[in-house]
Amino acid sequence: MSPPPRRRRFPSLRQLLPAFVSLAILGLIVEYVRPDELGSAISRFQFGYVPVLVVLSLGYYLLKGYQWHLFLKPLRLDHSAQESVLIYLAGQPTAILPLGELSRAFILRQHARVNLGEASATVVVQELLYPIGLIAAAVPGAGRFPGAQAAVVVALVGILAISVVLLWPRAFSATMGLAMRVPLIRRYSADLFALHRDVIFTARRPATLIPAMLGPVCAVIAIAMFYFTVRSVGVQLGVYQVAFVYAVSHLAGGVSLLPGGIGAYEGSMTFLLVAFGVASPVAAAIAILNRLFDRGLITVVGTVVYLAARTPLNLRGISLTPDRQR
Repeated sequence: MSPPPRRRRFPSLRQLLPAFVSLAILGLIVEYVRPDELGSAISRFQFGYVPVLVVLSLGYYLLKGYQWHLFLKPLRLDHSAQESVLIYLAGQPTAILPLGELSRAFILRQHARVNLGEASATVVVQELLYPIGLIAAAVPGAGRFPGAQAAVVVALVGILAISVVLLWPRAFSATMGLAMRVPLIRRYSADLFALHRDVIFTARRPATLIPAMLGPVCAVIAIAMFYFTVRSVGVQLGVYQVAFVYAVSHLAGGVSLLPGGIGAYEGSMTFLLVAFGVASPVAAAIAILNRLFDRGLITVVGTVVYLAARTPLNLRGISLTPDRQR
């Protein structure tokens, strides 16, 4: 009788590689602007902006949590909006891991009897709609850079192309036909086809229209938080310029496939702020402060929420066991 396979206790090098890349990019940014100058730039932060930034950050995630609750309503789950928001917040500390935003679908399955594919589809649709509002906000500020408007249009076309692939069965089948040449995609092809069916079901139902309208509101709140972060270190930039920098940085972090976009987000934000005339140490300080009040704050809050709600909501962590085939 052959011995049972040993369990891997530590992540493999392949799993850790994205995190190493993110840390390397952050290290290059700090080295480029020099640590002493970066520290001096961060010290310019005016603490009077803390309440505004905290309220905007928490307001953004609370609204996103409520939006997710509206996406979940057609699944007829027996829980309240408060529980949906709590589960959304509890999933945020793991959003920078390989599962990304999908981690909250796995956490939700611990709380309610829900099909994992249908829950994941609500996350995919929510996160797919959000960049459209950001791209629209970036258009006015793109006029400062030659060719930037064309780049924004290309980004919008890319989002629309992804939407077509996910929502049009023929386009999805054709894309999967090409992608199946990759062994990893071929291995999970059945799950991807199931997720595709659930995404279509979620996106096409009339109930999706109401939560979809909250996406642009969330984008405005996120841009406002970045605007006040810029102001907090004494930099004066127009609203359109701030919106352009935030939107492009957010998209760059998303397409980088790095955990939470860490590294690509800060690097692109620093580069764009420098292009608008901001000194490089100050630009890097703005990027770091924005991360602190955004992802840093919600990671702390989400961890507290998870620990406090773990027993009442029957949250047992993230189980990666797939659903039974339907």
